Amino acid sequence: MNETDIQKLLQEANDCVPRLSFEEANNIISTVNTLIIDVREAFEVEATGLIKNAVNIPKSIIDTNFNHSLINNHLSSNNEDITILVYCAVGIRSALVGHLLVNQGYKNVFNLGGYAEWESQN
Repeated sequence: MNETDIQKLLQEANDCVPRLSFEEANNIISTVNTLIIDVREAFEVEATGLIKNAVNIPKSIIDTNFNHSLINNHLSSNNEDITILVYCAVGIRSALVGHLLVNQGYKNVFNLGGYAEWESQN
């Protein structure tokens, strides 16, 4: 895949998965049923930690072995109205994973961006 293809894929992902501001994300978290997914690799999470109530499902695992149980195992029920908030280190991997989730049929998927960005606000 060349750089143009990568840029096109990233643009498509960003168009499909809205990126939320800190305030928008907090409003969603406080008002609706959410699942927060950190798609960074385990070593990244070990170095910095997770956003409160987030689960770590690395992008590499989602890319190589996606099935709905990766997400559904973290839900309290087969809840179709769940809102999924995805983040990574800077917002690129989370956009790509969010796009994949939308393509897999998840409806309410948003990109929180990067962990450091979130932590600086909290």
